[in-house]
Amino acid sequence: MLLLDRTPAYIWRLLLPKQNILFPENRDDEDLIFHYRGFVYFVHEDGAVIRMKKPQNVHKLQPEDMWELLFHDHDTFDYDDHGMFSIGSILIHMGFLIPMQTNLHYQGYEVEVINKLSPDPQVYQYTLPAVSFRYALYFSLLRCYELSLQDEDGEFEVQSITLLDYDTKEITPPSSLG
Repeated sequence: MLLLDRTPAYIWRLLLPKQNILFPENRDDEDLIFHYRGFVYFVHEDGAVIRMKKPQNVHKLQPEDMWELLFHDHDTFDYDDHGMFSIGSILIHMGFLIPMQTNLHYQGYEVEVINKLSPDPQVYQYTLPAVSFRYALYFSLLRCYELSLQDEDGEFEVQSITLLDYDTKEITPPSSLG
């Protein structure tokens, strides 16, 4: 699955459990509202994420009510204002986890990561055998964040996650990326 040109809201939807997404009927991939561990998160079309405390009646509210509450809330946390721009850095701050359930019934995935700021972008590939797609995405977003920390001039992003064909693919561990 090519991810490089997907919207941030689309990537968040792939990552989150369905029960955490508020207003799932609004299938607009431009923005997203979801809840996790006592907070509500607003994902904007440009990737900016803002957090506020989860209202008790969150499931009775409409999207416009949520935006109104966000506008008037004085205790929000704007990730951009705190220098957290990547989904991986936000996941870490949230304490978001996806369990690593190695299962022989799961397929494996090949992940391609690219440094978007490099004048001569190089694609890094690694494989994650016997994991779910959600875990492969989660792991890859965290790995991109780590790589961006190691290379101050870099901005690493997941280019694609592809189902592995074990008969033709050699396993390359993520640690081989540096």
